[in-house]
Amino acid sequence: MKKKIAVLLSVIMVSLSCFPISNAFATGNIMDIDTGEASDVLTTYVVTTGSESDIAGVKNYEVTVPVDPEEIVLPITFEQKGILYFTSDFAETAASRYFDLYCYSDAECTKEIKVSTYNGEIVIPEAGTYYLKFKVNNYSDVTPTDGYKINFSSKFISGEDKTLTNKVWVCSANADTQKPMYFEVDAIKAGSITINTESEYSTRLTLLNSSKKAISDEVYNYDGKACFAVEKGSYYIKVTSSSDLLRIKSLFTALTDYSGSSKAKAKKLTAGKTYTGFLSATDKTSKVEWYKITLTKSQEVNIKFTGSVSSGKIELELYGNGFSGSITKNIDTVDEDSTFSPQTWSSTKLPKGTYYIKITKKTTNTSGYYYLQLKK
Repeated sequence: MKKKIAVLLSVIMVSLSCFPISNAFATGNIMDIDTGEASDVLTTYVVTTGSESDIAGVKNYEVTVPVDPEEIVLPITFEQKGILYFTSDFAETAASRYFDLYCYSDAECTKEIKVSTYNGEIVIPEAGTYYLKFKVNNYSDVTPTDGYKINFSSKFISGEDKTLTNKVWVCSANADTQKPMYFEVDAIKAGSITINTESEYSTRLTLLNSSKKAISDEVYNYDGKACFAVEKGSYYIKVTSSSDLLRIKSLFTALTDYSGSSKAKAKKLTAGKTYTGFLSATDKTSKVEWYKITLTKSQEVNIKFTGSVSSGKIELELYGNGFSGSITKNIDTVDEDSTFSPQTWSSTKLPKGTYYIKITKKTTNTSGYYYLQLKK
């Protein structure tokens, strides 16, 4: 995951617009390297999705800094908060010649915004017009007559809250790592929402309802995937991370619950058939899902119990027919396999008769889905 995000750090960005250079700078101070055309407008590539092809885009310019004075200020307007990623260097290297890049939030260049030249990024705290100053420090005896040429490539990533579209990657800049990001996601019917993330550091995810109230525990998303079961409706994913860049995608899967609502209505398991069940974030802990197994003779039994739970724990209990004690199995991670083969103290076979499977959620914030399959 870190390798993937290292690539993203140099290319991902979203929604940025610029405005023309002031009259103090004549047309020709900026040249579009890709087209070779001179301009008085600085623009940047706009990434609108998190797809690999969109991520690969970049806009390149050559900025001419006048010899006298040895600096130039270019205004640029951001429509959203976020992070501006950039690379910059002299078009032609020369000994004892350097330049600094500054960013200001005012035209008088008195309110400085921090520029991280090591990471090549500028955190833009809010929408508005900012000013980039290129200042050359020439300590050599050679001064170019036509100005100093600087290559400048920039990319902007929006840090605004976004809506996730099913199966579509979205890029987001974490402009303030002390504050969470929010992503709206819709469930068109009852089912599971799987969230995939890519970031330099681990992220923490929380499922919220439409009023942004937490209905799951905070999930430490080390492996890049979290799963929640929900009813039809609108939800938010709250993301907290120390990474300044995040790629996120949601996958919705509709689910049908085959369980019985009471022991008397327990769903009979037919060997070889897979049954789906789920306990949603809004289900009460008192909800119980029931299944039963009927054996016409003594035989070995294998019960496949798999599923995904990121918040809390789904518990299975097997008992009945004078079975000495119950067998308990749990699912509390993504893509977990808790398959088991019940047996008596004296035999690997179960006596003929009826056995019951009881499935519950152990905490209010538990949600997830499971699959049951009986093999004889």
